[in-house]
Amino acid sequence: MTELPMADARQNDKSRKVIQTAIKERNLAGAANNTKWNELITHMRQRSGWVPSYRSKSITGHISGWDVEWFYHLPFPFAYVEWLDIGLWQEAPSLGVLLPRTYIDHTEEISQVISQIGFEFEVKADVLRIRGYLPKSFDDFPPA
Repeated sequence: MTELPMADARQNDKSRKVIQTAIKERNLAGAANNTKWNELITHMRQRSGWVPSYRSKSITGHISGWDVEWFYHLPFPFAYVEWLDIGLWQEAPSLGVLLPRTYIDHTEEISQVISQIGFEFEVKADVLRIRGYLPKSFDDFPPA
């Protein structure tokens, strides 16, 4: 059995220094930790069927593209994650090419999991944002 990377993967002395410098310069306060991130990662990896998309913003400013792969493409180490957005809507099977697309809303289910883990989060439109650090960043967040 192979070990899958978890929240602290790729963390070393160099990355710790970059993280500590960014936190100090931006006066950030931690809102999440590796235990919480690992619970989220484990939950998403154990899902069967639909898996939500995600993207993240690094404390150094980079905003990733959207992805759906929860095994190796995650923003390791998670100590860099200022926020993590999770897409809450799943495109429903098409009923025909002339009919409008419909979506399955997973907001309640995903919000409950995130709340039970103990994350600081909020939902706007079809996106749930988990805060890795405070103060809250609303960069590229959908309007209410």
